[in-house]
Amino acid sequence: MGADMSASASKLKHYQQALLPAAAHADPASLRTQLIEGGPGFLNFILGQDLGAWWHHSLQSNGLLASLPPDTVDALRQARMAAAAGYLVQRAALDRLDPLFEAQAIPYVVMKGVHVRECAYPEPALRTASDIDILVAPTDRRRAARSLLDAGYTVHPEPANISHEATFSLGPVDIDLHWHILRPGRTRIDMTAELLARRQRTNGLWGLSDNDTLFLMLTHPAFAKYVCSPNMGLGRIADFLLWNQRRPADWPAVLQLLDRAGLKTAAWTMLNWYRMLAPPDEGAALDAWIKSVRPGRLRTAYLHQWLVHDLPSRWLDRPILIQLGFTLPLHDRPGDAMHALSGLQRSKKNRSHDRQLLLGE
Repeated sequence: MGADMSASASKLKHYQQALLPAAAHADPASLRTQLIEGGPGFLNFILGQDLGAWWHHSLQSNGLLASLPPDTVDALRQARMAAAAGYLVQRAALDRLDPLFEAQAIPYVVMKGVHVRECAYPEPALRTASDIDILVAPTDRRRAARSLLDAGYTVHPEPANISHEATFSLGPVDIDLHWHILRPGRTRIDMTAELLARRQRTNGLWGLSDNDTLFLMLTHPAFAKYVCSPNMGLGRIADFLLWNQRRPADWPAVLQLLDRAGLKTAAWTMLNWYRMLAPPDEGAALDAWIKSVRPGRLRTAYLHQWLVHDLPSRWLDRPILIQLGFTLPLHDRPGDAMHALSGLQRSKKNRSHDRQLLLGE
């Protein structure tokens, strides 16, 4: 037990150090010091977490690049250039998609990292993204799919996800087309219609409203990334920190949305993970939010053990244990958990029908 706690504390410190550029009041010199003291291992960790472009920007903005070893500077510069190239390709795809969907009268929103980087980063190209997440109404899924196929995209419908999303690819660009934010049944009510109704225009694209963006940060990774597992990555933590620094939240409105969705417990777990990695002053600001969504005493203690012992990472190769022991208790009520299980069964049963609804096959 003591060894586990020590390893977890060391891992948290490592993560916190990697997130230094995203802190609101980080001492620029500390970035240089950490890179030098951390050596190649720390540099490789930063690059592996897709934070290299962000580190390069922070060091360059403060005139500290020249004081670093040439190999380190070169690695960070290459990460910056790769991130910029990836952004330009994805942005070009979005700039083609926007008039395409507008012409077809298909309301859409860009979600997750590709949206957050347009709103919260000093330069959108600093935030890499493996794919573009787009949300449309379930009734528009076939028209949206047809528009993408006619534009040259190839569809990759995964049976496990066909109830709520499918991937469309064209060259280096992958678009994850969603018609639900999570598998149907995960939320107490259907969320898609109201998310689309509150959409906002940002930098020439339709994105989620600010409150809905925060809602998604507090719910989607809990189920899709298992909160603190390696699937989560540190880029999403940086998203959350930068978003809160630049986009003031209407917490009562977000809280109401979490309550209606039956996902306050999921938000409590995500907020605790964000708090564990945030700088002390920024983490303390989350305490009131955490208190407002805290579940009962026994469940709080139980879920806390999953976080402090990093059980999602340890059991990542046994997802059934995580799904039954961790993600089901993230629903607010037993009825919500049963609703999620029923939704899973329906999604398995209706895979052929859902494929037909999307592709007409």
